[in-house]
Amino acid sequence: MPSAAPTPHGPASRPTAPRAATRFALLIGLAIALLAGVAHARFEWRDVVQDVTIAANGDVTVVDERTLWTDENFGEAFICIGHASGVRVTLLEGSGAVSSGSPATAFQQPCAAGTEVVVRQEVRGRERRVRFVYRLEGTVDAYRDVVQWYWNLVQLDHPPIVGYRLTVTAPGPMAAPFDAYVHRYANPEALTVGLSDDRRVLTVAFDRIPSGDGVEVRYLMDPALFTVRGSQDAFERLLRDEARIAGLQERKRLFAALRSHALWGLLPLAWLAWLARGVYATWNRVGREPRTDGMKYPFEPPSDVPPAAIVPMLFQTTSSSAMGPAWFATIMDLARRGFARFEGEGRALALVLDRGKDASGLESFERQVLDYLGSAAAVPHRRDRDPDRVDLAALEAYGKSHAQTFLARWTRVVTKWTEGYFGGPLTTPESRKAANAWGLRALLGALAVGALAFVTLGLARGLMIGGGIASLLLAVVSATALPAWRPEVAAERAGWVGFKRTLSDYTRMKDAPADFFGLWDRYYVYAAALGVAERYLKTLQRVAPQRGLDQQEMARQASWMGVANARDLGAMSRSISSLSSALAKSGASASSGGSSSGGGGGGGGGGSSGGR
Repeated sequence: MPSAAPTPHGPASRPTAPRAATRFALLIGLAIALLAGVAHARFEWRDVVQDVTIAANGDVTVVDERTLWTDENFGEAFICIGHASGVRVTLLEGSGAVSSGSPATAFQQPCAAGTEVVVRQEVRGRERRVRFVYRLEGTVDAYRDVVQWYWNLVQLDHPPIVGYRLTVTAPGPMAAPFDAYVHRYANPEALTVGLSDDRRVLTVAFDRIPSGDGVEVRYLMDPALFTVRGSQDAFERLLRDEARIAGLQERKRLFAALRSHALWGLLPLAWLAWLARGVYATWNRVGREPRTDGMKYPFEPPSDVPPAAIVPMLFQTTSSSAMGPAWFATIMDLARRGFARFEGEGRALALVLDRGKDASGLESFERQVLDYLGSAAAVPHRRDRDPDRVDLAALEAYGKSHAQTFLARWTRVVTKWTEGYFGGPLTTPESRKAANAWGLRALLGALAVGALAFVTLGLARGLMIGGGIASLLLAVVSATALPAWRPEVAAERAGWVGFKRTLSDYTRMKDAPADFFGLWDRYYVYAAALGVAERYLKTLQRVAPQRGLDQQEMARQASWMGVANARDLGAMSRSISSLSSALAKSGASASSGGSSSGGGGGGGGGGSSGGR
């Protein structure tokens, strides 16, 4: 009867180290892809059927039919058949696409491991059933008392296989002790294996073959069935070798079962429970935000800070991506204070700098914005260019190559100024220390659980990877939830959040005192920093008729916006919306990215297969 057990070994005459290295590399690649979420295409072989016929002259014909599926698309399905230099692979007639679709051609070419057989379709698709028919020469070992065919029919480097059937037919019937052996490596999947009564036909079936596992057949056959002859006896030696491999396979299978046991999942579960409990307890102790007693809808800002400084008070961790409103508000505030003015409209809208105005009273980050605008204006786009004037289209073009670097540096300056305004960091030292400590614990735990993912298999590996991802998420939670505002900062922040509500709420703004509307253009700059500029203008437009406000006079008050000729707040709002959109784009930078995909697995003494 045939024997079936997992083994990491191939033929005795072939080294095993490259296979172990290949599997280790595959495990590393899989773990990185799962933990980091690398956007690679997912390939899968489905319903693989292999019919192998061993001829009396030692030639082996393989008819391999399978379906390649992917969540993206592929133009070629391939099998790289690994073999030694003395082996010859010949692609035969009958190879090509089996299912309907675009025209396809089959061909062979060299690959890193040996010979590659390929089915190429003219139009890329997501699924196609293909057939590879090829002849192997030089794979049969003939001895005086036995003929051996020892071959790996599913290479270790392959996409997951769902549904696998193999039939191997010898040249004729034979009796004991001639036998067939199937090696399944570390595959925990139960297999069905059978040998006909006359020991001529071997059948093997798997429901699933994971990446990194293969199907290797060692067929020891009666030399009387073959025309090829050997001069040495080897049957006893090969049987001893197979017995040795069977013992290794059994130990490997038991070790694989241990590595895939679901109880491994208790480790990341216990770790996450301890980590979550510690983070929650620390948040209760030092991470809760202080209570504030300020007005919910104040009609004036809590302080006279520059508008850019408001943004670091809204976010405990300020990144350059969050500083867009601060950038826009600072430019508008510089224009309001006379350092620049807007001229024209539409695509001809331009910003004109007043170089003669004394800038000594500006904060350092305000001067940096003024210098940036001056650098954009100085770019010689045309010969008669005014060095003090930059249209917004040119400012946007300048920003594509300069804004990202500028905003990263500018964000640090604004944040440092805001911390100096409050006499130090905006969060309490106890909460920052706790956030750093628990964040570090969570990261170290994620690394430890990730390391365990390399030594576990199957469900256990999935649980380890899930635990690692959850630990990374808790590291993010620690960094964002544990820091708490200092009481004085919390009070100031609450005032700005309340003022933001006032600027956005019609039911409150309609009851505002007259002084509020007299300062509406100054408050617009704050609304820009708070991210509600457009909503503020719409609310103001709705309130103005009820309060009997002179909208033309209000527009003239905002002449620095370039809208002095507007008839009412509606026309002014439309003009400013266009302006704000253009300025927002000028503070953005272009970026690009890409991704790559591929696959592998199946056949011979090594190699790979898949789609591309």
